[in-house]
Amino acid sequence: MSYSGNALVARRPYARATAVELSSTVQPRTSLAVPLLLVGIVLPSGLQLLIAGAKLTPTRIGLIILFLPALSRLMQPNRRLLISDGLAAMLAIGMVVAAGYAAGLQSAFSAAAEALDFVGGYFVARVFVFGPTAIRQFVRLLKVFTAIAICVAVGDVLTGHWIAREAVAAIFPPQEMFLTDDPSSGDGVRAGLRRAISTFDHPILYGVFCSLAAAILLYSPERAAKRLMWAGLCFVGGLLSLSSAAVMGIAIVGSSYVYDQLMWRSSWRWSLLWIGAGAFVVAVTLAANNPLSWILSHVTFDPQTGFYRLMIWDAVSAQVWQAPLTGAGFVTFGYYLLDRTVDSVWLVTSLHYGVPVTILLIGLNLSALLPVPGQRPSEIQRGFTIVCLVFLLTGLTVHFWNYMWTFWGVCIGVRASLREWQMLGAQDEQL
Repeated sequence: MSYSGNALVARRPYARATAVELSSTVQPRTSLAVPLLLVGIVLPSGLQLLIAGAKLTPTRIGLIILFLPALSRLMQPNRRLLISDGLAAMLAIGMVVAAGYAAGLQSAFSAAAEALDFVGGYFVARVFVFGPTAIRQFVRLLKVFTAIAICVAVGDVLTGHWIAREAVAAIFPPQEMFLTDDPSSGDGVRAGLRRAISTFDHPILYGVFCSLAAAILLYSPERAAKRLMWAGLCFVGGLLSLSSAAVMGIAIVGSSYVYDQLMWRSSWRWSLLWIGAGAFVVAVTLAANNPLSWILSHVTFDPQTGFYRLMIWDAVSAQVWQAPLTGAGFVTFGYYLLDRTVDSVWLVTSLHYGVPVTILLIGLNLSALLPVPGQRPSEIQRGFTIVCLVFLLTGLTVHFWNYMWTFWGVCIGVRASLREWQMLGAQDEQL
């Protein structure tokens, strides 16, 4: 299977190199970069070095090593800068400036660390996951690491213990616990069953990751039977988290794929889908007295959970509008709902950095998905498009941190690199 069904012919005036030449510019570091970008799937965030107060996870160390080489290579004449590159740079600057202005130097340092995790992941993936060779390596390693994560998740359920988390905590005492290991905790048990957490920081994060991996593997360069097998494995693994966000992600990925297969003869199918989604949002907005309440109460297992999240939205929104341009930075509010349980990446981003940074984050996602005039998106492009949309939608009820925050930046970076490959009009290779 090729990138786009039809070979990409070097016919555009700004195409400067063939696919082989373009791939060779990143090949020397590809074997190192891709594992470093994905290793956080199997290495819990508790594995970290503390240096002068800075927490260095294996993924963050990899980003520090590769970030400057990535920027250097992106500036080479055979690469093409995209709108998303400028938005990513603006996002990183905006995060640090807003947090520093709102709460001082220490807050700026925390923002810089978060910016490195997300924007660093974007640029390293943007540069080094470029071309068919790197994409194939990315998909192969994603399969291996996802299979390991799912095996650990099965062990969680069978033993009633978070195996990887407890093992790491025994060696590296955690500096901050997001969850309690109390078996009676609502975070750890649901419907009398132990929720799988695998190597992630929360069952919700693990469950959403499985849906994202399914989207990529469904559109990977494999035979249909293998793609469906891997996606099915991811779906089952995600359900072990007993998370409504995971179910939401699985539903989006599965329905998008089925729709794509049923309508594959119609080139306008994705435009119709976007129009339909927009019409649904408008209908909910017009029909419901409180659209957000309706959405939150219908995307959770338990409506009570939805109303609890609505209470969080109300409380955090009120705080956000105290400083909408810069946010409050990294401070403690002395209110549990604001300090510990903000279950939305959009609320957390606005709370820390202000509404403009949140808009930049949304714009970065969407800019990486822009179509290339005269070109149809490839199969793998569709997969990463769905990944970005799952992040955007599940972000209503999920906050992403540690590796899942980095993985989001990585996926946007890969989608942008696929867009650049298509824009360059280089001769395609078989995947």
